[in-house]
Amino acid sequence: MSTLLPHGAAVALGVACHLGYFNKGEHHLYGVRYLQALFAASLTLGVILASIGGQPISDVLKEVTKFIAFFLAGLYASLLLYRIVFSPLNRFPGPFAARISNFWFSSRLSKHNAFQKVLDLHNEYGEFLRIGSNDLSIVHPEAVELIYGFGSPCRKAAFYDLMLPRVSLHTTRSRIVHNTQRRIWSTAFGDKALHGYEQRINAHQDRFLAHITSAGGRVNVARSFNFYSFDVMGDLAFGESFDMLTHSEDHWVIKLLNRGIGPLGYHFPMWFFRMMVAVPRLADEWWQFINYCTQKVGERIAKGTSTPDIMSALLKPYDGAKPIGTDLRMLEGDAQLIIVAGSDTTAATMTNIIYEITRHPSHISKLRKELASVNASICPNTIQHRQIQHLDHLNGVIYETLRLHPPVPTAQPRVTPPEGLTIGGVFIPGETTVWSPQYVLGRSNKVYNNAESFIPERWYSKPELIKERSAFAPFSTGSYGCIGRPLALLSIRTLLAKLLLTYDFAFAPGETGRGIEEDSQEHFTLAPGDLHIAFTKRADGDK
Repeated sequence: MSTLLPHGAAVALGVACHLGYFNKGEHHLYGVRYLQALFAASLTLGVILASIGGQPISDVLKEVTKFIAFFLAGLYASLLLYRIVFSPLNRFPGPFAARISNFWFSSRLSKHNAFQKVLDLHNEYGEFLRIGSNDLSIVHPEAVELIYGFGSPCRKAAFYDLMLPRVSLHTTRSRIVHNTQRRIWSTAFGDKALHGYEQRINAHQDRFLAHITSAGGRVNVARSFNFYSFDVMGDLAFGESFDMLTHSEDHWVIKLLNRGIGPLGYHFPMWFFRMMVAVPRLADEWWQFINYCTQKVGERIAKGTSTPDIMSALLKPYDGAKPIGTDLRMLEGDAQLIIVAGSDTTAATMTNIIYEITRHPSHISKLRKELASVNASICPNTIQHRQIQHLDHLNGVIYETLRLHPPVPTAQPRVTPPEGLTIGGVFIPGETTVWSPQYVLGRSNKVYNNAESFIPERWYSKPELIKERSAFAPFSTGSYGCIGRPLALLSIRTLLAKLLLTYDFAFAPGETGRGIEEDSQEHFTLAPGDLHIAFTKRADGDK
């Protein structure tokens, strides 16, 4: 009886902790503290037992270990019973193991291809998919507007706390902070600012064309577009290019970034991710990249706002004063956002555009004719964005590529309001994490006719091929929509036009496109697999 009472009490305490605390609210920020608290409680219990019982240390350790084991058994038994039997999400279809833990989904992502796994699961289970203990993936045509659109009652999920205490325009979960920061950011993407950026982007595009020519005809465009986009964003963020096109290799900090974001490809629960990066040496690359951004922000602050770039717009509200505290952390987070989001999305989209039009060469001819219609003597050296930004087929090719290969393919998680949310007549309980993956929606025949086919005309001359326009949101939508969309489209339109006018291109010998179809990865943003293209200079490409 003397041992049953404390062990029973330990089990009861574990159950009470789950029902009264862990089953309510968010706890992903406190994983390390919970471990510290468990250690402190164990130590305290050991001291008490040793002082009042006069038992040997070995016996005390055994008793403490048993008590903690029974406590954890009660805690996790209660948690599992709730998730398997009592959770209101149990009525939604999905793999049984997904009810138990989000680690089930993570365990399926050794190739970092969450977008393909989610597509396969939706094909098996339908529009509403339980993909985690408290997570639903929803591909009903109405989902995007209701989850992400203006007026949506949903809020950003725990995922966006991955950089805390640093936050950015993208990761802040506070609507008030976001709205305030967005007004500041908007000055960096007005017409006047974009015109200034275009002149600087032109110089990088000239270097890109020279890079293609010097490569001798065969180019891994996935890698080369990465060089280009990081050079551009380094210039526009800090006034300094990474010079990756010049050296034809990744800058050392980009190598750190590519290694550091690897864990994001597993879609780990945020509490686990934050514990991983808290372990010394386990996430060195992640922290070195963050420290680099912190250093560059400090250097950029010292230079002032005379250089017209994105960071100068973010610094102007301080009117020469040095940002400190949360303001400084926000700038550091924004620097990371500019580099990662601005670079990855442009590089991925350009790679996939080349993949699609090379597979469907009739669109290359159609694009060239459309460009010639602007000006019969148009050439790479004279292209201006204002001339081509409204071209139907050019935009159709871009949007169709974004539909089939969205730069953020799956999770942009939100949390439903306490009162719940109804989508397509289906009630979603409150405080549920929901997401509506663009990659799956882009291939849904409930959203598009001939969804698997590359048909750019659906965006201008064949609108009947689109059943639900609001489901198309490659730059997200609503108040959290990507503020850098105009800059991304400017860069994509002008670079694509210059490539079309400068080169003929086709798959390089031995290239089948397999890298795009099978080797693309997702680390929140899409990272296309290798794509080798054979470029041949056109006779009139030097005009």
